[in-house]
Amino acid sequence: MLKVSKKWWYALKAVLYIAENNEKLLKISDLSKELNISESLLRRIISDLEKSGVVSTIKGRVWWVKLWKEFNQISVYDILKSVWEELWITDCTKWLFCENSTNCSTTNLFTNLQKSFNGILKLQTLDKIIK
Repeated sequence: MLKVSKKWWYALKAVLYIAENNEKLLKISDLSKELNISESLLRRIISDLEKSGVVSTIKGRVWWVKLWKEFNQISVYDILKSVWEELWITDCTKWLFCENSTNCSTTNLFTNLQKSFNGILKLQTLDKIIK
């Protein structure tokens, strides 16, 4: 079963909340309270999102955060990939290449499923989710 990790879920919740309040800078401490996510975990997630260019932060005594890109330029795939967790359906699709592919009848099936899964996540941009 494919299951979304808490880190993925929190990253997606955080970015959606930031997007819904995009006209202003948000304090990470307020975001933490609003989303019921520990501030230390949220800071790590926000740092990962910043490294990948999804959000922008101002760091000091208080951390502030805002989206870095337009809504139509941020996909669910971008958000999930930002937190450095694998997006793989199976180990054999990890690099979309399997060394046992000549002896395994499921390689094409799982490779196609992986490509479709990633494609769906890339199509789901913030502008389509937030209406």
